[in-house]
Amino acid sequence: MKNFYLPIFLLAILVLSFSCKKQDITPAFLILLAEDFKDCIDVSDFNSTNPGSITYEAKHLEAIKQQNFRDVLVSLNGTELGYWTLPCTIPLMPNYGGINRIRIIPCVRTPNTTITTLPYYFVKAYSDSLEMTRTTEYTISNIKFKYDPTVDFPLLDIFDGSTEFQARDTFISAITFESIGRYDTELKKEVGTIILSGSDKFFDVESTKAITLHGSGERQFWEISYKTINGQMTTHLSFENSVMGVTNQDMIVLPATQGVWKKVYIDITDIIRQASYTAPTISIRLRITGLRNNSNIGDSEFYFENIKLITMDAPYF
Repeated sequence: MKNFYLPIFLLAILVLSFSCKKQDITPAFLILLAEDFKDCIDVSDFNSTNPGSITYEAKHLEAIKQQNFRDVLVSLNGTELGYWTLPCTIPLMPNYGGINRIRIIPCVRTPNTTITTLPYYFVKAYSDSLEMTRTTEYTISNIKFKYDPTVDFPLLDIFDGSTEFQARDTFISAITFESIGRYDTELKKEVGTIILSGSDKFFDVESTKAITLHGSGERQFWEISYKTINGQMTTHLSFENSVMGVTNQDMIVLPATQGVWKKVYIDITDIIRQASYTAPTISIRLRITGLRNNSNIGDSEFYFENIKLITMDAPYF
C-alpha cells in the first residue's frame, strides 16, 4: 500500500512546486502627455471624407478640430486598461517578445447629471503596434485622430461677423450676440459677445433655425467654448414635435469662469431619444440664458469662441 501512495505523494509535491513558482510581473510603461492631445484631430480631408451639404472653410475646420481632451481610454491587445487623466504613466503587462497593439481613445467629461467621463465617440481610435521590453518607458509622438465618416455638424457658430442665434422673445428682451464679434486678445480672433449693462438683467437667445435630429441610432453632443465675467448661464433645449408641440428642457448650468476660457460637452443623446417618443425625427433649437450677477459690480460679460452641435451614426466605435 505504501508503494501505491508514494507516486501520488510525489506528484502532489511536483504540482505544488510548479504552482508556487513566482511569475515575472515586471511591467513596461506607456507615457502620455497632455501636450500630445492639444492639436490631435486631423481635419485636412474632412470635406472629402464627410460629404455633407456644406464645404467648410479653413476657419470652420479650425473650430471643428478644437477640443479639450483631458482623459483617455487605453487598451492593450484588446483588453481595456481603464480611463487615465492626462498626463499619465500607465503600467503595462505586454506580450514580451511579440507585437503589442495599443489603442487610445480620447475622452471628455460631461456634466449632465454628474461629471461623467466618456469616450469621445466621434473620432476613430488611434492604434499603434509596439515591441516592448520590461521596465522600458514608451511614448507615442504625433498622435492624430480623424472624425468618423458619419460625423456631421448641424450647427457650427464661430461668430465671424454673424451668428446662428437670435433673441428668443424680443418683447421681453432684445439682447443677443453682437453681429460682429469682439476681438479676443488671448485667442487672437473675433468671438461672440453679450454684455449686460445698465438696466439689463438677463438675456435669452436660441438658434435661429430648427435642427432636425434622429430620435434613435445617433449620438449627439452640444459643445460650447465660453468665458464669463460677473455672470452665469444655463443651457436649454426647445423641442418641436406633433405630439407635445413646443416644449423646453433645462440642461446644465454654465458657471462663471471669471475671464478664463472653458469648454463644456453636453451629451444630449438620451434627451433627444426620450423627447422623440415614437417619431423617427425631432426638431430642436439650442437655447442659452444668462443672468447678471450683481449690477453693483459692473457689467456682466459673456464670450463665446464657438458653439457646435455634433452628430454621428451608431455604432460609435
